[in-house]
Amino acid sequence: MKKKILVSLLMLVTMRIFAQNNMVTISGGYSSANIEDVDARATGWRLNGLYEFKTQSSKVAQGLSIGYMSIAATSSSADGKITSTINSIPIYYAPKYLFGKDKFKGFVKGALGMQFASLKREGALSVSSNDFGFYGGAGAGIMLFISEKIFVNGEYEIAWASNSWYRDGWISSAMGGIGVRF
Repeated sequence: MKKKILVSLLMLVTMRIFAQNNMVTISGGYSSANIEDVDARATGWRLNGLYEFKTQSSKVAQGLSIGYMSIAATSSSADGKITSTINSIPIYYAPKYLFGKDKFKGFVKGALGMQFASLKREGALSVSSNDFGFYGGAGAGIMLFISEKIFVNGEYEIAWASNSWYRDGWISSAMGGIGVRF
């Protein structure tokens, strides 16, 4: 009897594992932010990788994201032009709620984690600093399945990035990418 119960339990656990969808998405695009003490809006680019998993019947996916973004702005001052460059590596938990049909899905997502950043200001005097802090925000987008396993996506994300020593700010990103479901 014990053997039958153990075999039944192992079969149920195995069925649950095989009913899980895993997805990997690589995306990139445009980023912008308002940097404090700079007159111009900072613009640049972003690359992002996302690993997600969800059960077959669920509309909620759990994900882990890591990315790299580089933004820069040039402003004028009494001493001349000052160029501010920020490079950031956000690492965050990304829960996602999916809705829609099989070929076309929409989603809303969250972002909760941390980011490592470097700030460089060049002008009459050059200053640089490295820091880390909170990264949190939300986003929305679409997924268009080209086949059962391959999809393209487009998304918009807005996030708050804080640092312990230098300025905090909102970062907006519009990205497009390709993904694989397995």
